[in-house]
Amino acid sequence: MSPGPAPADPGRDEDLPGTPSGPDLAAPPGDPGPPDWEPVITRPDPMTEEEREAWLDALAGEDEPFDPEEYPDPDGPPPPGQDELTPQEVAEIREVTEAEQQAAANAARAGTTGALAAIAARAGRRGPGQPGSARIFPGESASRAAAFGSGLALDVMPGCPDLAMLADAAAGPDDTYDGASDDELVGVLCAWDRLEAHMAARKLAAAAELIRRRPEPGCPPEGPARMPAACEEFTTENCDHRFAAKGHDPGIKLRHLAQIRHATCTSPVCRRPAATCDFEHNIPYEAGGRSCLCNGGPKCRHDHRLKQHPRWHVDQLPDGTFRWTTPSGRQYATEPTRYPI
Repeated sequence: MSPGPAPADPGRDEDLPGTPSGPDLAAPPGDPGPPDWEPVITRPDPMTEEEREAWLDALAGEDEPFDPEEYPDPDGPPPPGQDELTPQEVAEIREVTEAEQQAAANAARAGTTGALAAIAARAGRRGPGQPGSARIFPGESASRAAAFGSGLALDVMPGCPDLAMLADAAAGPDDTYDGASDDELVGVLCAWDRLEAHMAARKLAAAAELIRRRPEPGCPPEGPARMPAACEEFTTENCDHRFAAKGHDPGIKLRHLAQIRHATCTSPVCRRPAATCDFEHNIPYEAGGRSCLCNGGPKCRHDHRLKQHPRWHVDQLPDGTFRWTTPSGRQYATEPTRYPI
């Protein structure tokens, strides 16, 4: 240990002449500081640009060549030997093809109902969550109905307006389902079944709302569904003719109300949907009959002509019931449709 006093800045060497001050060293007051400086490379670059390129090429030559099998391109074609079907896959495709051919043969012998029964017995019901749509059969299809194949997107799509639009487009411009397989056609049929159920549910919802708006006096809407215990039905007693048409043909609202009051043909033995029936005047329009609810209802073309036969007679009662009298004198009544709500 040095016996003398410690210096003011022990252990720090003095800066050599010409050494610039560091970033944390301030120049003394009045001293402008050393001028700007740049480092001087006193040692030449040991490798020229040409030598560097040659060195990199030599390193690349020492690496192992790229193996496409070790790092296959996911978007490229399958490697050789893997682009062919295995015997098990070929046997499965043959089994499916034979099953479709057998279903087609059954369809030719038994008609559409027999074909659907055979397919249902083999695969099960089709649709969302159904066993018939739980399996996707291998194969490719370019038809408009391709997405209706077993297990595909439209085969498991619930009934909705979009499904109706796509099912309609699947038929093609000439309604021949060009290129569609039997499995795809069955998928289209099952889709229309779901659409019919969807439309029936929507129609019943509209009928329920109409009943809610027409409760009988003293029968307010109640319960979770807010349905009245009784409602005013479409009676023609004291009809104010508010929906009557001026001419022979009924208006849109009049036809719609007639189809709600009677969901089918008003013949006691016919169940043709009212939407496909004529609006028939009970008293002919030419004889002074109104185009109104109190003087008309849906009748299919056959029963429309039958009612005009002189030996047949049809009366329309104030509550909307149609009473048919046959040539033998027997009478049959068709009441307005009662909706299960």
